[in-house]
Formats: sequence, structure tokens, C-alpha cells
Amino acid sequence: MNREDPKQRNRENSADERALHSGFRQYGIYSGIVFQMLATMGLGFWGGKKINDWFEVSSNLLTVGIGFAAMALALYNLITQLNKIQKNEN
Repeated sequence: MNREDPKQRNRENSADERALHSGFRQYGIYSGIVFQMLATMGLGFWGGKKINDWFEVSSNLLTVGIGFAAMALALYNLITQLNKIQKNEN
């Protein structure tokens, strides 16, 4: 008769569950970063358009300038968050 140790089986199941939860956790973290970047850039361009309309500038210079500043802020935030994640994994 082949008997398995129930404790060994529970350890294997818990290891599989930890790996599964770790994958979902990483997915959540990275997708949150993406949505944060999209929101930052979207608000930057939207705010730039509103400011451009407020000052009644004929060109879209303020829209583009503030939008690119928001993109730079989003990329800076991305790099700092990825560095934090990398430090936590090590």
C-alpha cells in the first residue's frame, strides 16, 4: 500500500497557493501602475486643454506643454515604483 504523508501534501498545496497569490499580487501591482500612468497623462492633457481655453491662447501650446510635463511625471513615478518593487523582491 502506498501512503502519502498528509502534511507533505498540505505543504505542496500551500506552496502552489502562495505562487498563485503571488502572481495575482504582481498582476494587481503592475496593472495599478498602468492605470495610474494613464490617469496622470489624461488629467495632464485635459487640464492643459482647460488652461489653454481659459487663457484663450490660439495655439495648443499649453495643452501640449502641460501634457508632456504630465507624461514626464508619470514616467518618473513609474521608475520610482519599479525600483521600490525590485528592492522589495530582493
